[in-house]
Amino acid sequence: MSKDNPFHGLATLDEVLLDVATLIELSARDRRVAENRYRKLKAHLERSASPLAAYLIDGRSMIYAQGSIATSTTIVSGTDDDRFDVDAVVEIDVPADWDEKRPLDILEEALRGFPGVVEIVRCTRCVQLRFPFMHMDVTILDRRQNLAIERAGEIFHSPDRGEAYRVPSNPWGFTAWFRGAVGQGQQEFTEALRRHRATASVDRLQILDEEERLVVAKAEQEALPPVIPNAIDAQEAVALKLLKRFINLHYENSGARRPPSIYLAKRAADIGYIPDGLAAQLYVLAHTTARIMRQHLAASTVPAEFNPFYRADLINDRWPGEGHIGQRNMEACAAALEMLCERLNEMCSASLSDIAEGIDDLFGERIGQEQRKLLAERYDRRDGKSEIVMEPRTGGVRAPAVVVSTRKFDEVPRHNFHPFVIKKEDDE
Repeated sequence: MSKDNPFHGLATLDEVLLDVATLIELSARDRRVAENRYRKLKAHLERSASPLAAYLIDGRSMIYAQGSIATSTTIVSGTDDDRFDVDAVVEIDVPADWDEKRPLDILEEALRGFPGVVEIVRCTRCVQLRFPFMHMDVTILDRRQNLAIERAGEIFHSPDRGEAYRVPSNPWGFTAWFRGAVGQGQQEFTEALRRHRATASVDRLQILDEEERLVVAKAEQEALPPVIPNAIDAQEAVALKLLKRFINLHYENSGARRPPSIYLAKRAADIGYIPDGLAAQLYVLAHTTARIMRQHLAASTVPAEFNPFYRADLINDRWPGEGHIGQRNMEACAAALEMLCERLNEMCSASLSDIAEGIDDLFGERIGQEQRKLLAERYDRRDGKSEIVMEPRTGGVRAPAVVVSTRKFDEVPRHNFHPFVIKKEDDE
């Protein structure tokens, strides 16, 4: 690999997708901001005025991260804003005389006055704290049953209308299973990802006050026991981030209900590592999931994915739904993923300019613009006149003002992406 041109010899689309993944994830600094807010959550709920304090000082109850922040797959939501959605669990022994609505009622009361919060919103299964550029969904988990499964219990489904009820849940176990299945990643890929983070990472979360600024700055120098699990750099997790970003944008104006992130996370871990690169990893994740949707549509069934750590926990219990609603949601999911596969196939044999256009379509124009800026800055052409081009038949990218060329370079396509070459189990 050329010392002056780190792109030379690497797959162009994979490099572009690494930029996109870096742009949509939490930066190291933003992870420290989120970490600080998780610590504030614990302190706030344990304060003397909190109606939950008595249930959190028994030495057994816990407050911890769950969902995408725990699996290290949190991404920017939306096309026009830079919002991150993170999740937390408040695990207590819920008193036997509380009905199914009261835990979230008490949680909402306990969260009032949380520092820096713009708005508190009561949702069906959580209470949402809204900060500038970040939401934190806080869920109560009842562990009073003392199940043999570590940190398993029940959460509460409490809609504005209709019956409230309990749902078996074990987010701690799912996080452990996912992180164990995916691992930390392959050395070559993780090194490439770290290089991209060094130049492409964006700090998006707003520091709320001077206290938070000092805490976050201190965290850079003094490591504390983590509330948020360490980042995962595995290719499977990065492909999942890209898929989630695509899904979020594709469903923005859709009447269909998007598949839950935890269902996609289960699919990503089940597939395992694809040695053909990041684009292939994303393709296989989308292709196999679309095929599963088609199989269910043909059989008039619906997927049922269980938490491998606790089978009573059906992780897609509210999706795709029953009857014609479920059929419509699976059809929409299959069509979206098939479109993604088609575009990836095109982009793998496309010019760099066509790849850029595809990035805009799949992941949003704003992210596409940021990625192109990164690519231009990476080559830092001194004369400001040369174009970034691709070396014929290799997929390598060249910047003529940086690397003196002895032969002709022009913007040409790379190899075609043949899905039938990738052999992976794609049945449930």
